[in-house]
Parts: sequence; C-alpha cells; structure tokens
Amino acid sequence: MNVAAILSLFHTIWAVPMLLLSTAPRTSVNVSQFEVLPLPDSPTLPRSWAGRLPIPDTEKGNSIFFWLFEAQDPAYDENLIIWFNGGPGCSSLIGLMTGNGPVLFDGNTTHLIENPQSWTKLGHVLYVDQPAGTGFSTASNPYPVRDNDRVTSDFYKWLQSFFSHFPNFRAKRVHMIGESYAGIYIPYFAYAIAENQDDYPIDLRSISLGDGTLGNPAAMTAVTVSTFLESKKSLLQIPGEILSAFTQADQTCGFTTLLQQANQFPPKGKFEIVGDPENLNYKHRHRRHQFQQYRRRDLRNVMNGTCNNHPTTPEQVSSSILNSTCYGSCATFSTAMNYLNAVSAAGTGKRCFDVYDITNDCTMIDPLGLMASYLSRGDVQAALNLPPAPAGLAFAPCNSTILDTLLLAVPPTPPAYTILPFLVTEHNISVHVYSGDNDLLLNHLGTELVLQNMTWGGAQGFSRKPHRIFYADDAAPALRGSDACDVDVSHDSTAPSEGGQRCVPAGIWASERGVTYHLFRGAGHSVFMKKPREMFAYVRDVVVAHANG
Repeated sequence: MNVAAILSLFHTIWAVPMLLLSTAPRTSVNVSQFEVLPLPDSPTLPRSWAGRLPIPDTEKGNSIFFWLFEAQDPAYDENLIIWFNGGPGCSSLIGLMTGNGPVLFDGNTTHLIENPQSWTKLGHVLYVDQPAGTGFSTASNPYPVRDNDRVTSDFYKWLQSFFSHFPNFRAKRVHMIGESYAGIYIPYFAYAIAENQDDYPIDLRSISLGDGTLGNPAAMTAVTVSTFLESKKSLLQIPGEILSAFTQADQTCGFTTLLQQANQFPPKGKFEIVGDPENLNYKHRHRRHQFQQYRRRDLRNVMNGTCNNHPTTPEQVSSSILNSTCYGSCATFSTAMNYLNAVSAAGTGKRCFDVYDITNDCTMIDPLGLMASYLSRGDVQAALNLPPAPAGLAFAPCNSTILDTLLLAVPPTPPAYTILPFLVTEHNISVHVYSGDNDLLLNHLGTELVLQNMTWGGAQGFSRKPHRIFYADDAAPALRGSDACDVDVSHDSTAPSEGGQRCVPAGIWASERGVTYHLFRGAGHSVFMKKPREMFAYVRDVVVAHANG
C-alpha cells in the first residue's frame, strides 16, 4: 500500500510537502568540496553548494544532505529561506524540483528547465533532507530516530554544524517554511532555536506552515471532512444521498455543533474537539495510553489490509462511520477516503482520485517518478558531491521506514496548543499558515478550525472571519476597500480588473496579532505546484517582507 493510502485511512493523521552571499562566502572551514558542478541536462544554476554533513553527537553513519543556493537578487541578500517537505521521511528536494527551486522538469522528461518563480530570487535558499535517512541523507542501523524529540535534537545540532561551515548565514534573517508534516517539524525546530537564543543566537524571523499538521488530528480531518465534501460535491461527483449520510453522522457525532462554535468570530471561548489534547487524551495518562494503543492497532490494520472496506451505498457509509471495528466510531475521514477510492476504482465516481489535489485527473504527470529516475543517476549524484556507491544509489523521494516509525510513535503535542502561541507571543516570531482549497488530505476547514481554537497575543482565534482578497501578484494588499486592485468578486472572481493581471484574485487572507492565514484558490496540498506565481508573491510579500518590515 502506498503512502497516500496509509495516510488516507489513518484518520488521526499526522500527514503526509536558499542560501548564500552574492560574493564568495567567508567560512571557517574549506567548503569548496561542496560547490556543485554543472548538473547534467540542466540549465545554468545559481551558485550552489551540496553534500552531506554528519549529525554531531549521534551514532556513526547519521548525516543530513543539504543543497544551498545563493540569492540571485542582491536586494534579498539578508534572507535565508529553509525549505522542508514533510512525510515524515520525504525529501525536501521534492520542493526544489517541483515548483520552488531554480529548475523544473520539462513535461514528462528528466530534462530540466529554468523555473521563473524560483525562490532563489527572494533570498538564499537551503533544502534539507531530514530526519536522518531521508532522501540523500544517511542513517545508522537499526534506524535511530524513534520520535519527534530525536528529530528536533538532530536537526538543531546539525544546523549549528551547518553554520560552522557557512558562518555568514547565521546572521541572516532566517525563514523556515514547509508543508504537510513540516507543520510538526518547523514549530519544534523554531522552539529549540528560540529557547537557546542566549547560548546560540539565530535571527529567526518567521515560520510558514503550508497544509500542515499543526493541530489536533481529529479536528484537521474527521470533524471537517463532511463539510469539505459538501463544498466540493460537483467536482468529486458525490450523490446527494451519500452526502446526507455524512451529514447525519456529523450530527450524531457532535461535529455539527462544533463547527457552529468554530464559525463564531471572535469565538466565545474554547471548544472541545474529539481527542483534544487539552481535554481527554493528553491530560489523563491511562486514557492517553489507551488512545496510543488504538492508534497503533489502527495503523497496523491499515497496513496489513484488514481495514480496506469499500462503502458505496448510504447504508454502508453510515455503518463505516459509526460502527467501524478498525477505526472506531465517527470515522468520517477514513470512510470518505474508502468511499472515494471505491467509486473511483469502479468507474462510478471521479476517476484517478487524488487526496492531495482533488482537481487532478488521469493525465497528471508524477513528478516523484521523474525525481527518482533523475536523482538516481551517477553523474547527477557526482555533481552533488555524493560519493559513488558500489551498486549505485537509488534515490527514493520518501522513506517508508521513517513514515512507519514516526507515525507509530507517541505523537508530539500539536504545535497550535502551546508552541505556536509561545513563538508569536513571547518571541515575536511571525507565524504564517496557508492552505490550498483543493487539498483533502488536510483540508483548509480543519486548519481554520484549529486556528480559531488557538490563543495567541492575548486573545483566541481571529476576531473576523478571513475574507480579505489577495491577488496573484500581491499576497498582502491593503485593507479591503483601499486595495490598489478594484475587483468585483461577486461576479467572475478570476477576471482581471483594470489593474491588469496583477489584480487576478488568488484567494482570501487574514492577519491578526502576528499570525497570518492565506487560502489559495485552485491549489492542492503543495500550493506551489499548482500556483507557483501566487506562491512566489506570497514568499515575497508575506514571508520575507513582513519579517523585514
């Protein structure tokens, strides 16, 4: 079973996705060994460095692979952007080669072309394959990274080693950005940096979490999936009687009331979410242990195939949600995935259903296959300063061992409960959250629910429902009513106004007390894949500009 299937069935999901000076770096060690040679079948790259650095104070054989690009525009020299894919266990080179790095695949070939929306135009960009064993990184045997504490410790120690090799970048304005399970990685990395500022200062200005696992897993999946299906019923080709079964289940499970509470701006107080770490599962150790046992059983059943039911009728959908022996009660997310996959396979629903982007169809090119082919080449690996492997080194975009290990571990406390409020309130680190509106794996309604239940800067949630328009080339416009773009969104929201292409609406956003939220229209789980232009503007206008202002 592939990664997407495992995550889709596992309803308590923790999902499964730029740097240097314009002059030669001043370094305390010789880093010429890391300078990247011209890549095969590639246009000219910005100056870059790549290779492996050992993770200090760990077992022999643990290393993290990095690829560091010099900023192309001197105006953005002060920015160091660090990109993370999620998984857990997926290579950050996925981001580099599918939308935010300097190169892209030319159609369905492994020939590379220049990316006009490369983030290297906005700063130095660092791509990191972590934890150990991800992508081109290596790990000792048996696999050493068993939980998120080790993930965080390894990265923080490695980052200090990286800065010892490239000390110029430690003084840069650091912006960590990533997607999916990076919603766990990044806040914990930021917390380690913030808590150790006195001993090891790093100028961390912002963190940005895209379609990320920042909140309670039930909130981000089960509670909101029925409402999401209703909003996308035409695209997903879901009959009314099936939607009615989900709606009735929401009422039975109390999800309807919860969503009504979350839709109040400002909220009237904390609302209890099923499995909420502030209530049942994380405050009572015995119950928490029971919950962990359930999660392990659930994932193991999914992996060995015993939970692959195929509900296709309203009665089967209701039974799967309320009476599942695999997922427990109120299993709306798992049931939705099983239903959509079943009708897709039978040819009675949307064909080639893709949980990451529900607009994808059977013609979509798989970039991960292209990556695996291109990055497994010996000449490419030599250009990236990787030592030759006797039998060749097959590159895997995602590592299933890491996925299984970390998803079966005791989960870290969701960042929205403590870490994100701490970062923005106590350390003045900007927190940016964004979603694609066609992502079903971690749908935007779940993200919005989590934010509305989060307390930061002395208040809970947003005081007004996110509604302000942002544009394809302006991701942070002035307050509504005084925008440079005058767009009538009551009619054709995709038509440019007299302001030209710059004024194409890209989505809605909100910003309060150091936290921003952007919802990108027409994007999936990896926003930059479908909306590279809009995401480029986001990094320019929100991430680096907001922190620099």
